[in-house]
Amino acid sequence: MAEQAWIVAAPVNEAPYLLEWIAHYRSLGFAGAVLFTSGSEDGTDRMAARLAELGHVHHVPLDLKAGRDPLRYGLRDVLPVLEKLGADWALPVDVDEYLSVRTGAGDLQSFLTAVGQADAVSVCRKPFGSGWRRGLPEGSVREAYTLCAEEDDRGRMISRGIKTLFRPGKVSRLAPHRPYFDEGADKVAWVDAGGQAMPEKYFEGQWAAHDGFSHGFARLHYYAVPSPEAFILRRGVPEKKNHRKALLDDWGKLDVNGVEDTAMAADVARAAPVLEALRGDAALAEMEQAGRGWHEARMAEMLQDGKIAELCAEMTNATRAETKKAERKEKKKDTVRTAPRGGGGTYMPPPVRPVRFDVKAAAEGESRAVLHGGFHKTATTYIQKLLEDNEAWLGGQSVYVVPHQKLRKHVTFPSQLDAFRRLKISRRTKFSEKELQGFADAFFAEPLALRPKRMILSDENLPGLPGHCVTSGALYQYRKTFFQCFARRIPLPVTDAFFAVRNYADFFASSYVEYLRAATATTSGKMITPEEMRRNVLANLPSWQAVLGDFAEAFPETRVHVWRFEDFRALRDEVLGLFCGEGVDVRRLKDMEDAKPRPTASRRAVEELVLISEMEGAGAMSERAKAVQEQFPLNEENGKFDPWSAEERAHLNGLYERDWAAIRGDARLSVLDP
Repeated sequence: MAEQAWIVAAPVNEAPYLLEWIAHYRSLGFAGAVLFTSGSEDGTDRMAARLAELGHVHHVPLDLKAGRDPLRYGLRDVLPVLEKLGADWALPVDVDEYLSVRTGAGDLQSFLTAVGQADAVSVCRKPFGSGWRRGLPEGSVREAYTLCAEEDDRGRMISRGIKTLFRPGKVSRLAPHRPYFDEGADKVAWVDAGGQAMPEKYFEGQWAAHDGFSHGFARLHYYAVPSPEAFILRRGVPEKKNHRKALLDDWGKLDVNGVEDTAMAADVARAAPVLEALRGDAALAEMEQAGRGWHEARMAEMLQDGKIAELCAEMTNATRAETKKAERKEKKKDTVRTAPRGGGGTYMPPPVRPVRFDVKAAAEGESRAVLHGGFHKTATTYIQKLLEDNEAWLGGQSVYVVPHQKLRKHVTFPSQLDAFRRLKISRRTKFSEKELQGFADAFFAEPLALRPKRMILSDENLPGLPGHCVTSGALYQYRKTFFQCFARRIPLPVTDAFFAVRNYADFFASSYVEYLRAATATTSGKMITPEEMRRNVLANLPSWQAVLGDFAEAFPETRVHVWRFEDFRALRDEVLGLFCGEGVDVRRLKDMEDAKPRPTASRRAVEELVLISEMEGAGAMSERAKAVQEQFPLNEENGKFDPWSAEERAHLNGLYERDWAAIRGDARLSVLDP
């Protein structure tokens, strides 16, 4: 008895396309489709019910609130359904995705025979463009749309999205692009569409094809953009400016009309008798036509809105470049912002606020500064919060804690804008030397007048941002110039500086999460993927010693203290004692009850955020980031985000240990050990 395979999908408002899609997969040799439906207005749910009566699908109606994704909810419950159906294989796909088999008879059995013994087989998408069509497609989608991306196009993440055919008995849970397994690579045979084993890292995450992924036996033809009107109807009418931009960005990624691919001609011919039989059912034929009528009416209604009509025209003509120029000119009129991460506009430091507590003046001599320079994800936030929560008590000990956010806004960020100017990297805001020195003078005027014995300066952004590390694969690529420009603005001697280092695998993984969190509604384009970060990091040789050496060069008279983040719990009081100076009993510093570290994002949350970035743009991702992280908190089910394979982590850990040994031997650095 031949093995049974089922499609799994959750169509919403897909009435004009549903019968062709069902006919395609039935003619390939699939036993049927498990369809979850909710929220359709065009009769898709009624068509699914009728198809179930005719034995082509197993229909599961869902009663979900508006905006909920029926596929997400369906995938949670589909494994028992597949078991009941006796499914040997299952493939979750969307109604705009058609499997194209490139071997043997071109059917499912030929594909499974070609890939050999397997528990899961991933197939990569291939985007097909609109061909500059408008309105609702006529005839067969597979026959009409033949212009597409080149076979080996890897410039777009959307071209590398995978969907996975799997054996349900091996799976613990499902995501739209791939399953998660109870066992690892030693027990599960997971291959690509050429029969090659998938890298072990995919068992922890990943949903896009890797560099060596083979399309030898199959490809998933992806018809997401039949026309501007159909695309907007599927994705939703954009309500905000950034939603409109995200829609245009996604259209640009998906509307690829570079080369011609007519491989579906044989599939169209094979499916024709099945499609004819489906349309021979009077009820189905009537519902399909009614669905087409709904789509045509809805498209006509949308085009009555001048903004939507303009958007559709922009998607299909050559005015987009001119529109982008106009948008850039318009952005120059944006209001001034007073926070470094505010997004958009030019920057100006906010007004300097007076000190809110008493600071005991030093008995004699000038004030001295100590500088805490980070790095990110090494307990810097804990130290900053602890010191700032105890600022009044420390003020009584003649120790003035400069609020790190104020230091960032008045000194660090303006200094970095100056650094970008020196590096000849364009930034919208440019300050003169006189303005930069004026900001620093105004900021430090009152603290200097208070004459504390010690002034604590802290900002983990001093060497740069997590995004600089993630996108370049280097440790703070602009750090040397950042250190130099910051040093020019400090008006008092810096006697000591403090840094914690962290093992590279965890540092870059945590930095990637911070990089995602740093996106704002005005962030354009897409975020780089974990896979891209991995390649960037592994192409470099990160060195904390080199970073610390650049700091020592910018602050040649400063003692540089270094410890490992992994040792901080054991070193806490010693580190704080060095911060606060002799005579300050750091045991009296009070931890506030709400001083809880912000949890990192889970593996599942990161996957969702990256997918939103790819499909809807970074701005849309930022708006949904909080909700996604709340939906998929860090727990056993959602997993910890770790982009590294075991071999890569071992390699990075080896680099870290060698680097730490070099730091210990560097005469410029004072190492703290437990």
